[in-house]
Amino acid sequence: MAEKIMSDFIANFEIKKYSTHTYNDANIEKGILNFSNHVNADLIAIYTHNRTALSNFFNGSISEDLVNHAIKPVITFKIKNK
Repeated sequence: MAEKIMSDFIANFEIKKYSTHTYNDANIEKGILNFSNHVNADLIAIYTHNRTALSNFFNGSISEDLVNHAIKPVITFKIKNK
């Protein structure tokens, strides 16, 4: 199901060469870190919703966890709320 959602999304753009990956792990942070090691990535890029500190306290922040625990560089992109 995840593969179909990704394929449907990409079909909206004129992208000719791309690849998608599904990787399962104990949690999201470990999955991203382990996958980046598996593919020997030079960089981890992730988007952030730029939530408030109070929201992060209750919900946690995957981006912040990655920045604090990754050995590789991490770049974050802010998603603008409408």
